Amino acid sequence: MAYQTELDGGQTIFLEQQGEQTSVQVHGNGQRQGSSVQTGAWKSPPRLYRVDGGVLLEIQAEPAVYYRLEGGQLHSLDEAPALGEAEQIDLKEVPDGSDDSKMKPMEKMEPMKPMKPM
Repeated sequence: MAYQTELDGGQTIFLEQQGEQTSVQVHGNGQRQGSSVQTGAWKSPPRLYRVDGGVLLEIQAEPAVYYRLEGGQLHSLDEAPALGEAEQIDLKEVPDGSDDSKMKPMEKMEPMKPMKPM
């Protein structure tokens, strides 16, 4: 399962469950940051919230995992934050491995032709 959304300021967040691991990638403005954590299976789709000064990611697993994205930096949180007034941001389900920010392999180059003698 994978989810993605575009955030304010041109940043994109991409979440993907790969076996027991959850990969979180944030990219935009020429920068890219990522984290991978062992979460086990997700109990429900991840949730994203807009909070004062940033964005909060909630991954319902055993135990639940929380990240805060603030100023382009991704921070893991030790405990569940208060989400009372937080506005939920829609995440779009996308095919696994569809993070378009990953570096793509270079195309095969043709060999150079020998130079003509002088």
